[in-house]
Amino acid sequence: MMLSPLAHHKRLERVELEPGLTAFCCPETGGHWIPAENYWRWRSTLPATTVAEASPAAEAVPVSEFDAAVKLCPESGTVMMRYRVGHGQSFRVERSHTGGIWLDGGEWEALCGGHLQNSMHLIFTAPWQKVVRQQELDAVHLAQLRERLGVELLEKIQVLRRELAEHPQRSAALAFLNAQA
Repeated sequence: MMLSPLAHHKRLERVELEPGLTAFCCPETGGHWIPAENYWRWRSTLPATTVAEASPAAEAVPVSEFDAAVKLCPESGTVMMRYRVGHGQSFRVERSHTGGIWLDGGEWEALCGGHLQNSMHLIFTAPWQKVVRQQELDAVHLAQLRERLGVELLEKIQVLRRELAEHPQRSAALAFLNAQA
C-alpha cells in the first residue's frame, strides 16, 4: 500500500496513464506516482524517436498549489528532489532516489501536450537542467530589454536580428550599426 506524497492519509489508486504505463493516482489531488520500473518498461515498448522539443502551441499547466510542498517518496519515504521541466512549462516534477516520478495534478497532461512524456527521464539530467536555466536567463534578459527599449523597438531589432543571422554581409551591417553617428 502506497500513500500519497501530498494527502498522506490517502491510498494511491492504480491507473493506466497510457497503454502499458501503470501509475498510481492520488484520489484527492489528482497527482500521479510513476514507479521507475513501470516507466522504463513502458518506454522500452515505444519506437525509437528523437527527443521532441515542447510544442509552441502546448498549453502550459498552471503551477500546482503543491509545487513548493516537500514530497515524500511513496515507496521509500524519503524526500524527493524537484526538477524544473522548462521547454514551455513552468512547473517542476519530483523524483525519488528510487527513480520514481511524482507529477502533481494536470502535469502528466501538460507533458503529453508538450510531447515530453516519452523523454521524461531526461528532465533529471544535467544537460536538460542547463538548457532550462539558460531559457530562464534568456527570458529575464528579454524582459529587461523590453522594459528598457520598449516593445516596438525591441520587435524591430528582433526582426533585423533574424534577417542578419544568415545574411552574407552580416559583419558589414553590424559594423554600420556599431559605428558612431
